[in-house]
Amino acid sequence: MKVLLKNIEHTYMKKTPFEKKALANVNVNFEKGSFTAIIGHTGSGKSTLVQHINGLLKPHSGQVTVGGHTIDAKSKRKQIKALREHTGMVFQYPEHQLFEETVEKDLLFGPRNAGKEEARTKKRLPELLELVGLDKSFLERSPFELSGGQMRRVAIAGVLAVEPKVLILDEPTAGLDPQGQEEILSLFKTWQQQYQTTTIMITHQMEEAARLADRIIVMSEGQIIMEGPPSVIYEKQAELQTLHLDVPEQVKVLKQIEQEMGVTFSSYHLKPEEAAVELEKRLQQKKGDTDV
Repeated sequence: MKVLLKNIEHTYMKKTPFEKKALANVNVNFEKGSFTAIIGHTGSGKSTLVQHINGLLKPHSGQVTVGGHTIDAKSKRKQIKALREHTGMVFQYPEHQLFEETVEKDLLFGPRNAGKEEARTKKRLPELLELVGLDKSFLERSPFELSGGQMRRVAIAGVLAVEPKVLILDEPTAGLDPQGQEEILSLFKTWQQQYQTTTIMITHQMEEAARLADRIIVMSEGQIIMEGPPSVIYEKQAELQTLHLDVPEQVKVLKQIEQEMGVTFSSYHLKPEEAAVELEKRLQQKKGDTDV
């Protein structure tokens, strides 16, 4: 589902001494099925931007369109609810959103509110739990008896149970160890590829953006100052550093290998073992061309 933000402005604590413009005339679109990473330092406007997409915030001016639903400053609750039915949001530490007696009841809560057929949702619960690395035995357990990592997986499954057309991820790997981060990121990438969900992820980590996104948006002081494919953004290292951001170490290494070995990698998203295999192929091709 396509998302379009047109001339969006939002100001916190308007007409007070603490007034702060969080978004200033933001124009951006997210194509159906795309995976976009939004990066920027704290206070750059990232979270404010995505909270407009699922109607948590209304723009003070401008319009937000998700599929066939548009909201603006005058939109009523019914219009916002219609827009939210197509969006799902995974907050930082989503495990704090759990509240039901059992995992099954928690997983059914969102779909029920969205008007989904409960019998169909129930049938899908074992599949959803398997997707997040759990099994159906968790359905009857209390979410508050689970480990922190298990609780987060249940909370994520609850968002996915709504079958959102647009999925918003607000630093979903916060507080996880490297293995947990990799598992969660792989989960979201698999979901996006399988269901062609328009996915928008806030992150402070360029490595996560490099790993998943087909487009990166860089924000500063409530404005979008860069956007494009990762390869284009990575060429602007000096500009990124002025924003206290930097190109991922993995990308720096691959670019250095390209310069020193005279090869070109197909992507900067490659894992180390993938890069090694591709480098060997490129060198063999280069040797073959030289021998001819």
